Amino acid sequence: MKRVGLLSKGSSLGARLGWTLVFALLPLGVLTVIQAQGSQRALEQSTLEAISGLTRASVQRQIDLIKDAQITARAFAASLSHALEEGAPCVGRAKAVAATIPTATLVAYIPLGGLMTCSSTDAVYDFGDNPLFQKMTARPEPSVVYNPMGPVSGQAVVGISHPVFDAEGTQVGVIAISLPYVAVAPNDFEDGIAYWRPEVISTVTGDGTVLLSSTETQALRDALPAGLGPEQLPDLAGTSAFLTDAKGAHVLSVTEVADDLYLVSQWQRESTGLMDPGNPLAPYFLPALTWIAALVAAGFASSQLVVRHVQALSRSMSDYLRAHSRVIVPNVTGAPLEIQHLHEVYEELVRTIEQEEAELRNLVLDKETLLREVNHRSGNSLQIIASVMRMYRREASDPELVSVLDSLINRVIALSSTHTSLYDLSGRRDVPLNDVLFAVVQRLKAIHRVAPGAMDKRFEEVRVDAQTTVIVAMAVAEALSCFFAVPTLASGQIHAALTRSDGTVMLRIEGPSVPAFGPETTTGIDALPGRLLRQLARQLAGTVRFLPTEDGVAVELSFPVRQAEAT
Repeated sequence: MKRVGLLSKGSSLGARLGWTLVFALLPLGVLTVIQAQGSQRALEQSTLEAISGLTRASVQRQIDLIKDAQITARAFAASLSHALEEGAPCVGRAKAVAATIPTATLVAYIPLGGLMTCSSTDAVYDFGDNPLFQKMTARPEPSVVYNPMGPVSGQAVVGISHPVFDAEGTQVGVIAISLPYVAVAPNDFEDGIAYWRPEVISTVTGDGTVLLSSTETQALRDALPAGLGPEQLPDLAGTSAFLTDAKGAHVLSVTEVADDLYLVSQWQRESTGLMDPGNPLAPYFLPALTWIAALVAAGFASSQLVVRHVQALSRSMSDYLRAHSRVIVPNVTGAPLEIQHLHEVYEELVRTIEQEEAELRNLVLDKETLLREVNHRSGNSLQIIASVMRMYRREASDPELVSVLDSLINRVIALSSTHTSLYDLSGRRDVPLNDVLFAVVQRLKAIHRVAPGAMDKRFEEVRVDAQTTVIVAMAVAEALSCFFAVPTLASGQIHAALTRSDGTVMLRIEGPSVPAFGPETTTGIDALPGRLLRQLARQLAGTVRFLPTEDGVAVELSFPVRQAEAT
């Protein structure tokens, strides 16, 4: 089955070792990620708790001051309920109470009518139409109100009110203590990884009204997460949460200062480096670095211990395969034992191949020598046979017998010429057929005493094996012997062509009309040339056709090329 994936058959040794180590370290990497994520969550939780505590600590003084003012207002109201004296005695008491709260901007008794005449500042002010006064007197109970612009002090104040009752228990007025309210700035916080600085600090009432802010109200809305407005912040009192936007990580903290008063702060992280443990990707750094180190180590180890030796051995093998030149493999003694053994086997194979090649060259040389001798002796034997046949021809008196002997002698001499040409070309397995046929034609023309201009030849270069060459030469001799036997040949009356196209060789010989190639010749001696040519064509796995032309007949022999073996 074909392998797929990271460890495919085309991957290198270094890659395979590296991925093996990665898979082996996978459980450790998963455990490291889980532990790092747990540490990151613990760090985040401790950061939220620290920021929430730091924010509350920054407003703790204001909280304590409001509580002290509430206790003082209750005591002052109680004293007036027992002995309500307006005028100088009331003013004196107000100033005495103000002395206990140095930060208070106003301590006053305001009757239900709204005209303030008893105050620590000796100020007289009519609160009759003031919405905050109406809110303080709407219900006979203590309250805390906020005014971004106090009518008496002219600054942001927190109003502490407590109802005053007469002896019959009827409310006659309220005690009002105004405390200055200023924006507080918590100190920067360092969680061991990064610095957290307060980015936006605002004071928000329970209905979402922003009293004081280090930025504009709209800017506060823009700083908050989508879908969260200032009116929803009181619901988050006492909590801190991480927020993430395009600018980075933030912490939103909401702290309750007093009833219906909240301090909202958004903290910006100073450092968000890639390697910080607080980074969301931090849990994956250590496993990633471990796996990268494993890949590098595997690649280096495989390269130094195995790959470079294998590559050197591969280059030596490739060079020997390409050019039969042996390249010495360097530092093979420092290679692992398996590679040293592989190198020894390679050297032994090379020595065996060289020895066998030498023996094979000797065998080929002996074979070529034998082939030359066979061709030489075959040519000589055919010459002897032709000489014997000439002896019988000289003694023969039958003209028909003389004609048959002449025809046989000519064919034997043509075949002898073929073997002589093969003897000259001995040692080559791809014989140039065109050269052999040219020699055969010349010899046949000399035997038949054909005029020089009676035949024109056009032989393309075609290379075939020796066996094919002999058969084609016999076919040419048979066809030309029939044409050359014509008593009178006109100039250019015989045409011979040898061509090759798409792996097929075509031999075409045109000449005058002769009985041997006529369609009506099927029996007798005249039919022998045609029958012989068909037999030769079958040996070549080809075909032969006798086609009539305007001036005579054409013999077409076609056969596929058989590739000669390489030397």
